[in-house]
Amino acid sequence: MIDHAAVIRARRAQSNAAIAARDAQGVVALMLDDVTVAVAGGPQLNGRNASRIAFDEQFADRAFQGYVRDADTITLHDPPLQATERGRWTGRWGSGTHRGEMRGSYIAQWRHTEMGWFLQSEIFVTDGVSTGGA
Repeated sequence: MIDHAAVIRARRAQSNAAIAARDAQGVVALMLDDVTVAVAGGPQLNGRNASRIAFDEQFADRAFQGYVRDADTITLHDPPLQATERGRWTGRWGSGTHRGEMRGSYIAQWRHTEMGWFLQSEIFVTDGVSTGGA
């Protein structure tokens, strides 16, 4: 029997690794074509291409150090067709003595297709921003 929650956690780890590698195509490869992403403090991105463009722009910023999303819970619905992931995220940027961190919570909706699990939507909420020296 497949442990769908473990598969989704592995997919999230792939997404985090793609962000760490500054690989926009790798990040969006885990998304459905019609994915929606509500960016913390920013716009709603509609579609995989909009997300790829947003990641390309962030990766072009040398101060951007990445995002990490850590799942707290994964709940299967209509098993195994849909799942909800809830967790915490952290974004970091900076260089030299100017560093910052943004953090918050997120909820993601996953959909199981014949090709496996893919992100259908994500909503990121900011809990706080901190800045400081090295």
